[in-house]
Amino acid sequence: MERLWSILIGIAILYAAYALGMKRWDYDSPAKREELKTRIKERGLSTRFYFISAGRLLGLNILCGGLFVFYWSYKQWQAVYAGYKSTSGHMPKGGPFLRAVFTFITFYQFNAILNRTCQYMRKKPALSPVVWGTLLWAGLAAALIPALPVFWRILGGVMFIFAPYALQRRVNALPKELPPTRLKAAELFWVPVSWLIWTGGYALLRMLIHP
Repeated sequence: MERLWSILIGIAILYAAYALGMKRWDYDSPAKREELKTRIKERGLSTRFYFISAGRLLGLNILCGGLFVFYWSYKQWQAVYAGYKSTSGHMPKGGPFLRAVFTFITFYQFNAILNRTCQYMRKKPALSPVVWGTLLWAGLAAALIPALPVFWRILGGVMFIFAPYALQRRVNALPKELPPTRLKAAELFWVPVSWLIWTGGYALLRMLIHP
């Protein structure tokens, strides 16, 4: 319980520092804007992202018990790799599949690329990668710890589900007009796949506890 409170307080402090830092950025000065754009282009941004209705992402992630986030991560990285731009020549390593497998690490990096793209386009960025990345894994960890009270486990699950939704809202705000986001067969297919994974994991856990 104390550790969870410490995490939440730390996130609040990071958010406050991030919000104060945002206010100091001078978007009205042409020199400042050009300097910021140069830094962003050197660090890397993307001209392509995976577009899906934020509400549908939230619903599918709930239906999949949170596992839809891995499919979402794969599609986002697939798009980012196709549209990645960096004057330094640096490219994210690993490829979309590996980055989806290690979503709890690469989520931070995706958040950073998205924020740099938002800044370059003079759009409102998401919160700091430290905030959303930590909410993702800390939320899942809290949801899976049986010793925690039910309230904190539910809150953890909500944080885990909400983090991708929040970033997708920023992604969908980038274009002037949102591209068509029709429901895809692969998105629907992931629902029964997730149920099978959860069922298999539960059966394996029961075998280990009651051999």
